[in-house]
Amino acid sequence: MKDIIQAFLDSGKVAIAGASDKKDNFGRSLMTELFKLDKEVFPVNPCCQEIEGWPCVPTVKDLPEEVENLILAVPPQLTDEIVDQCIGTGIKRVWMVKGIGKGAYSEKAHAKCSESNLEVVYGFCPMMFYGGGMHKFHLWLRLTFGKLPAEFKLAVN
Repeated sequence: MKDIIQAFLDSGKVAIAGASDKKDNFGRSLMTELFKLDKEVFPVNPCCQEIEGWPCVPTVKDLPEEVENLILAVPPQLTDEIVDQCIGTGIKRVWMVKGIGKGAYSEKAHAKCSESNLEVVYGFCPMMFYGGGMHKFHLWLRLTFGKLPAEFKLAVN
């Protein structure tokens, strides 16, 4: 999973499904962090025309072909639908955000990704890797207490 996470971090373009114009929306907060890192962000939301001046696309199928990374900040039942949209697009990697409870993770969507050769990150909040402050502290805690894959721990230390 380390290589997949690194591919996300190295990419200049990232789509976020579930970002909205609501102030307390996780996807919106993640967009803000990615903008600080000079990433080109593509919000995916069928209910929003734009978020903070950035145009939204209604579905993953509407993303530019060169966008290979998709972060899912949606409930698991939407993850299934959105992963289906990824088939036949330029998306190569999907990050199912870990939040309270299952986060965006769906076993059905994970199986569909495997069948379709989409790489998957799950079990981690992307803010630990993209964000600063308390998010980096959270990453440090997981590294220190062995809650990251061993391969990742070796690469970070």
